[in-house]
Amino acid sequence: MKAITASGKIDRSGQLSLDYPIEGTPPKPVRVIILFDETDGEVNKFWQQVSNYQQQPLLSAKQLQEGLKQALTESGYDSREKIIELVQEIKQEIAQERQEKQT
Repeated sequence: MKAITASGKIDRSGQLSLDYPIEGTPPKPVRVIILFDETDGEVNKFWQQVSNYQQQPLLSAKQLQEGLKQALTESGYDSREKIIELVQEIKQEIAQERQEKQT
């Protein structure tokens, strides 16, 4: 793993933007460590929310499966065929978005 130091800002919606691009790095997922002054009350509130979120128990695979099934059924995807059709539509949308980005 390689470390790079950069500076940036977190906007009101919680999105991080760097002050300048990092040259020579390919687009890929990265891990981010954020350092901040502890005197800022809003930042402390943010980290308290992160801490509270991390303490929530994870769903078991069975709970996740049941929740997804319920959400799909409530949205009208109550058969295998409808779910397959939904997945195909999503794949087409993704392919179309990729094509649009390349042009």
